[in-house]
Amino acid sequence: MVSDLSEHLLELKNISKSFGTNQVLFGVNFTLDHGEIHAIIGENGAGKSTMMNIIDGLFAPDSGEIYLEGEQAKISSPIDAQKLGIGFVHQEIALCQDVSVAQNIFMSQVPMDVGKRAFMNYKKQALEARTILNQLDSGTIEPTALVMNLSISSQQIVEIAKALSRKCRVLILDEPTAALSETETNALYKIMRQLSSQGIGIIYISHRMSEIFENCDTVSVLRDGSMISKYKVKEVTSVQQLVNDMAGREVTMLYPDKRQTPRTEKDHVLLDVRDLSDENGRFSNINFKLHKGEILGFSGLIGSGRSEVMQGITGLRRLKSGRVEFLGKDITGLKPGKVFSRGLLYMSEDRKQTGLFLDMSISPNISAVHRDLIVKNGMIQAGLEKKLARKMVGDLNVKAYGIDQFVMDLSGGNQQKIFLGKLLAKKPAVVILDEPTRGIDVASKAEIHRLLRSLVAEEIGVIIVSSELNEILGMCDRVAVMNEGSLVGEVEGEDINTTSIMYFASGAFRIDSKQTSNGASNE
Repeated sequence: MVSDLSEHLLELKNISKSFGTNQVLFGVNFTLDHGEIHAIIGENGAGKSTMMNIIDGLFAPDSGEIYLEGEQAKISSPIDAQKLGIGFVHQEIALCQDVSVAQNIFMSQVPMDVGKRAFMNYKKQALEARTILNQLDSGTIEPTALVMNLSISSQQIVEIAKALSRKCRVLILDEPTAALSETETNALYKIMRQLSSQGIGIIYISHRMSEIFENCDTVSVLRDGSMISKYKVKEVTSVQQLVNDMAGREVTMLYPDKRQTPRTEKDHVLLDVRDLSDENGRFSNINFKLHKGEILGFSGLIGSGRSEVMQGITGLRRLKSGRVEFLGKDITGLKPGKVFSRGLLYMSEDRKQTGLFLDMSISPNISAVHRDLIVKNGMIQAGLEKKLARKMVGDLNVKAYGIDQFVMDLSGGNQQKIFLGKLLAKKPAVVILDEPTRGIDVASKAEIHRLLRSLVAEEIGVIIVSSELNEILGMCDRVAVMNEGSLVGEVEGEDINTTSIMYFASGAFRIDSKQTSNGASNE
């Protein structure tokens, strides 16, 4: 709902921001009304994060003003933003894992001298936390529970509760559904609508167009630091309209054409996995083959064991039993470095923890896996390293000031591109990509999808693990479906559709099997 109040809840006027010689925002104007859910979209590097960090007080604008309910606001720090009723739920969870839910919710509100004048009243704190959690319809989250024991979706709700505990008027949600299951995502949408009905304005950042059309009132497009367009969502005639605004050009073929010739059993097998089980019971008896020149998708609900299987194949998870053959040779149990050196590469879903050196520049990140490309006579050749980095940055259309920029200073999508460039700096035989386009804008997704299809044309084998069903449907020649640690179905050709995949992923096939079994026994 959009308020009919005369004053906007939040207004940005002519906001500009530069970092050194690089100007990131150019006279941005933006309004948010009471009870409005306003989406901001744009390519990675468009300036969305900088704009949000200015609203949150982390960055000061070079020029321009911010108004809250018609009054000019000076926001010099996140603490100022909190006092003014601005809450920011970042894409990356920022909770203290080893303390309770209640302690996290009220952490920023604990008086600095509490140790001198009084003891914390943890019982009262827990009761107040329960009131806020009930407001979010989250009665199953215990205020006394340690955050480390909560699911990612529950932790995200705790982040929202933190914002609400400070009586927030403006709530910024940055890619809030990136790590959520479908059920958890729907629960978040319900919470957003509840908050909207209470007059809280929500700024919603997402690369998933379906979320915007289903849940937002307004959408604004930011491109290259400038606000390009603003629409009422109900008036947008097509997704293509928004995509073209983001890119500044016509963006077509989000999913390139699949291979035209059907796979046959004579196609060369690159990877053969037989009866694979891990020591911790996350998956068991996994069997599949990957052929040259095909994209094999791994689908299934979050927690089904997809990522764990890939970790087992590449030596990152201890195996209990089974065999992995790569290019006809047994690589079962080899250390990851040896697996990678043979041309089987794995791109993990967590680029920050296990994929990139955030406190290093682009150049050493690109060459980290393939040092043989830049080493001569035992010495790293700086010229070769920079040449390799420039090539991959160009091939992947990375938006950066230069190859000496620290990776931590790149947008999430450009970090993802650097991770991909790190793997593809040297031609692999097989590349396994876990959530390859998470947090990437639509135009960049199209670029990466075309790149992956070009790898297939070079007879490289590709495995895509993805929670985005549209990506699985649009990209994969064949799809393996996981459920509760087992590979329960495989579909290809015309059978690659939502109905077939969800039949296996949801476990519906188990109900049918049970009913068939009961029917047979009754007869």
